[in-house]
Amino acid sequence: MALHDLVWTKRIEDVAEDLGTPAGTITAICRKNHIPIPPPRYWRMVANGSPAKRRALPTSGFRRDQLVQVGSRMKPVFNKNRLSTSEVSAKEPIHVAAPVDVTNPAAITIQKELTRSLVRGDVRLRSDLLHIDVGRDSIPRVANLIAGLRAAVGERLWSIAVDGQAGVVVDGETVELQLSEGYTLTPHTPTAAEIRDFRSWGRSIPENEHLRSGFLQLSIKNAIYLRVRQKWADGKRQRIEDVQTSFLEGIERAAAALKQRRIEREEWERKCAEEQRRREEQERLKAIDRVRGAHFKEQASAHQQARQLQAYIEAVRRRLTPGSEHEAEIQEWIAWTEGYVGRLDPLNRGLPILLSDEDALRLRWQYPER
Repeated sequence: MALHDLVWTKRIEDVAEDLGTPAGTITAICRKNHIPIPPPRYWRMVANGSPAKRRALPTSGFRRDQLVQVGSRMKPVFNKNRLSTSEVSAKEPIHVAAPVDVTNPAAITIQKELTRSLVRGDVRLRSDLLHIDVGRDSIPRVANLIAGLRAAVGERLWSIAVDGQAGVVVDGETVELQLSEGYTLTPHTPTAAEIRDFRSWGRSIPENEHLRSGFLQLSIKNAIYLRVRQKWADGKRQRIEDVQTSFLEGIERAAAALKQRRIEREEWERKCAEEQRRREEQERLKAIDRVRGAHFKEQASAHQQARQLQAYIEAVRRRLTPGSEHEAEIQEWIAWTEGYVGRLDPLNRGLPILLSDEDALRLRWQYPER
């Protein structure tokens, strides 16, 4: 780059004066574009006789169309080959699809539908049979392909997927299908507007364009990790029209793999549900046992406490002397405490019975697990 030669030939201040722009701008442009500049004291060392060691310009970080404009006295220089009026360089190999005739009435209907779906030169459509992502030029060929696939699906007595899924139903399994066209990178030819925006605003010019390659690919979308073939594509020696039978066989294998995976998943879910029910039953029985045990301990504790209190009442009664000073008050206390002990002792209400499962589960929140 010429700017690299300038900053290593003379001081940046002198370069800035020649270009009619501030020295700080020169430094900022060099740093932004990864152009090495002389380190501090470089020119003093050169003046003292030290050899001038220039740092090489790293070219790996530059694009072919990268332009640097400095000041008002320099104009960007564009590659004349890239400013030609041709859209694509003749050196770039691009697959050009051969003209395709659409004569089948079903294919003609499909072609009209695809043409109506064009958006900016592309067809991105989810039909009942396929997810479609192709360019304008491939519409005739795609129409014939879809018509042929529909006929083959009908011959094999498969049904078209429903509920918004694009594919076919084979043996109860939905196999999602896609027909897509790839892209190729081609050198981008700057337009007059892009050149004007670059000069005025510094907007970058893309180096490449993504153009439709003309190569089509049929694929099965929901057969990932099933160890079956998923893609059939155009190649140097074949076109996907020639491998339609292989594609249909691949659909059958994918359906069988999907069915096997569904069966395995259902079996796994059944085992998980069974294990969940077993854990819940264990937790239920554990909760019932915990509540019954806590209730039993409460009854035993209340009975033991009642016996101790009754022994205390008997001791008071034995010590009471008839005709003593507070005999009436003590007799009143004995009467109340005997009633209290009677209410406290569960055996006075009858023999205990086992709590039902429903009552135990209803009371489990009163006896949390510790």
